[in-house]
Amino acid sequence: MMNKKTKPFGQRRVALPLRLSLLLCVFMLPFQVQANEAVMPAVEAKIPLQLSADATARPAYLARSQRRFDATSPIIGELQGGLFCSRKNDIVWNQKSSELLLPTNAMFARFRRELQQYGYPVPMPVAQPLFQEKTDANAPGTGDKPRPQDFNLQVGVIVSQVQTNLCLKGTNTWTGEAYVRLEWQVFAPEQRKVIYRTTTEGVYRARDKNFEGAVPPMPVEAFAVAVHNLLADPQFALAVQAPYDSVAAAANANLPQGTTDPAVPGSPVLIDNQPAEHPGSDIAKVMPELRSAVVTVLTERGSGTGFYIGSSGWLLTNYHVIGGAQSVRVRLPTGRELVAQVARADAARDIALLKTETPGVRPMPLRNGEPGVGEDVYALGSPLGDAFNTTLTRGILSGVRMVRDLEFLQSDVAILPGSSGGPLLDKSGQVVGITVAGLGAKGLAGMNFFIPVGSAIERLHLQLQNQNQGQTQSQVSKKP
Repeated sequence: MMNKKTKPFGQRRVALPLRLSLLLCVFMLPFQVQANEAVMPAVEAKIPLQLSADATARPAYLARSQRRFDATSPIIGELQGGLFCSRKNDIVWNQKSSELLLPTNAMFARFRRELQQYGYPVPMPVAQPLFQEKTDANAPGTGDKPRPQDFNLQVGVIVSQVQTNLCLKGTNTWTGEAYVRLEWQVFAPEQRKVIYRTTTEGVYRARDKNFEGAVPPMPVEAFAVAVHNLLADPQFALAVQAPYDSVAAAANANLPQGTTDPAVPGSPVLIDNQPAEHPGSDIAKVMPELRSAVVTVLTERGSGTGFYIGSSGWLLTNYHVIGGAQSVRVRLPTGRELVAQVARADAARDIALLKTETPGVRPMPLRNGEPGVGEDVYALGSPLGDAFNTTLTRGILSGVRMVRDLEFLQSDVAILPGSSGGPLLDKSGQVVGITVAGLGAKGLAGMNFFIPVGSAIERLHLQLQNQNQGQTQSQVSKKP
């Protein structure tokens, strides 16, 4: 009998372990070819952004996956064998090999694990009943009422490209490297709309490290790197923080008499916009007046920040700070507490207009026009609750970003949990934005996002009466 060890790796016919036989059948072309290693592209492994502790993000999960196959060029790398990885065959990307190299259940589980690791909420497992019983469509709690899982964002991924070089040194010992290119979509079910798209890549190299297992782990590890690069995108973090639109509709349907449904603009609310007290001056000169207009918004779920505009008791804050409440408490820096009614809200823009009795403080002036990139900006808020109210931090305006067709101001000014809904100011103390999301990652400068004040005014259907010019305008900016 011929010694089996003298046979080429691709021609062994007997005494092969079952797993190895399966892998060879799946990975090899049906005809003899000259195997060549795939060249792994250079891909930056980015650091995922950690959601801030007070971020209100919707649970997200990987709902669908697809793989693309190129029948004209199916070879994606080289399968080597032996102690020194000297025996070689081609690896083919097809329906069978794709499920071995990048199993669907492994992608779903790894995506969930990476989201949890970086502070993103994931859906709770839902117990499936043994039997589906008939329910009364007219019974309370049934019908069109959204189920908890309807609030979840659905993520889809297309595996558009894979390359891998693998070596099977024994029956269960692997080394190698892999590259993946993934196309992502985030789908909001209540809108029936994809709210985010991007493409990420991932490379994982482990040629000097042995892994034990029935299948090679390198492609799944490359998938995890691509997920990290997805989580490093600030626009993804903002997409998962998009509020559920029907929550706003339900909340606004129960607003007190005299309020306006934001989905159907009614009479605009007139805001007498106070001029900056010292235009062009140092913000330190007006800080006492500015601090007096900033409040801590207190709800059953926690706290946030708000600020007075106009002289009639109108307040701006984030929608996610108030949730679905019809009224909240606000605490002034003096310790005085007032009840604030929710007058208008726009969940998609994450902005709300509140109304209290006249507080007797100087309101914040709203700036006409957008700030320029590189301009100094200042954030006022109540981080970590009321104990640190009216905390001031300084930074620069880094850029203007479009996410979900909405404009955001980006700045490195530091914000902390509880700052949501607070004002972003220019050096004269004029409001240019509203704090909405803080992101950070170890080793990176903070990337924080703010709603342009002009967009908030337009979405809430407000009109500004500029006291220094005696003119009325419906918005500061026409940006969404």
